[in-house]
Amino acid sequence: MKSASRSRKSSPRATANAALFDLRDKPDFLREAVVSALNIRKAIVVSDDPKFLPSAPAAQRMGFAAAALDRAPVERDAVIAKLKAATTGSASGLVIDMRWAIANMEAVTSLERWGAAAEQLASDWRRPVISVYDQDLVIEEQMRTALRVHSQFLAPSGIHPNPYWIPAALLESASLDEQLAFMLARAVPDYKGLQGRRKGGDMLARGATPSWLAKASTALGANAASARWHVHCFGQLRVFIGGQSIDWRIAGATPKKTRTLFAYLLQSGDKGALAEQISELLWPDEESEEIKRARLHHTIAMLRKTLGGPESVLRAGDYYRLNAPSGSWIDIDTFEQLCRRGLSLLNKGQHEAAILPYLAANQLYAGDLFEDLPREYTESEQENWCMPRRIWLREMASKLQTDLTRALLKTGRTREALEHCMKALAIDPASDGANAEAMRIFEAQGRTEAIHRQYRQYKQAVATIGAPESAELHTLYRELTRVA
Repeated sequence: MKSASRSRKSSPRATANAALFDLRDKPDFLREAVVSALNIRKAIVVSDDPKFLPSAPAAQRMGFAAAALDRAPVERDAVIAKLKAATTGSASGLVIDMRWAIANMEAVTSLERWGAAAEQLASDWRRPVISVYDQDLVIEEQMRTALRVHSQFLAPSGIHPNPYWIPAALLESASLDEQLAFMLARAVPDYKGLQGRRKGGDMLARGATPSWLAKASTALGANAASARWHVHCFGQLRVFIGGQSIDWRIAGATPKKTRTLFAYLLQSGDKGALAEQISELLWPDEESEEIKRARLHHTIAMLRKTLGGPESVLRAGDYYRLNAPSGSWIDIDTFEQLCRRGLSLLNKGQHEAAILPYLAANQLYAGDLFEDLPREYTESEQENWCMPRRIWLREMASKLQTDLTRALLKTGRTREALEHCMKALAIDPASDGANAEAMRIFEAQGRTEAIHRQYRQYKQAVATIGAPESAELHTLYRELTRVA
């Protein structure tokens, strides 16, 4: 505790908003770190889990909904108002269980807004605001966001300055140059005047290729001058810009072709797609290259108008590519990260912990990739651009449901386990893993006849697709039913 005290005294400001990355394999890590910063008995604790800092009295606790942290995206002003109303003059600080962000559909945006709220609360209230992240649950994009929205880190050794932090005002409205200059000046005081030079335009000359700094820009934050895109690819293709759903049905456009063009460019990535490939996909029966090119130029113009401006789709030679603002979000990336995080926890035997990221991934998977696009484009003879990715993600969703089933069954939640197992079987009735889990659930429920029925359905499913029956599944069936 002495070293913690010395660290707090040497820190620049003990009342700033701090991030704490909790270690599950060190049960005392969280308690010791929080004790080093404030009095737990007098802290306001925000969590839906009574096991989170259980020593905090009930009168000092509030749930995520009461703190307005159950919205997607989180509304900064609403959170500040709720937490200010809950704090009292005697409260020693705020401790926030950040697990609310795992299932948030717009987690990156919500985390940035929470960081801005925490920054303001700490400044106004002059007491610690501690955001506790579970290291086992947080996914990559959320960890990256956390590193830039909290001015300090908290650990049992005390409070430490965060060299990656960017103030909310710079994160929301500054250019990348200004953000970089701020970080450099924070690390080296001699460069304090650099930010003004960047803002004044002395050093704004940059290469003509926008993608040069795309990754760095995304890692730091986005310029608010360009409203971020939130793209939902599972099930119906939905795109939100600045929180508003775009309307594909603008005057002069052909919505099906415009949406297909967006999806095609999206999967083409930074490289983009050749004009010739796009034309063959959208107008395969048109023989005149001149007409194809004219139609392509019109459809590109309509897509740009739909997305809000000419800079949304860039052209380089014969290639076109989407130019999403930095910090934009795509559900596929988050889905894959959540599935990897859940599998990592499941492989470690941490079944209870694995459930949360798996449930969040389940919430994202609203159906097949680009499910509502016309089949004539997704199953095109010219280019198989969609179906392999769709099938791969569908198999990933099936495995997600099977693994989630396993985790739920291990924790005794058989009813929920059966619900997700049925989802896995709806995706792939012949899945060995899902059928095995279904039979294990029925065995746990004492439903022997249901095991027999499930095995009959499995045999019918594999026969339908001409696949061989699994010897392992047959052995499991015999063991569970005592069949000779």
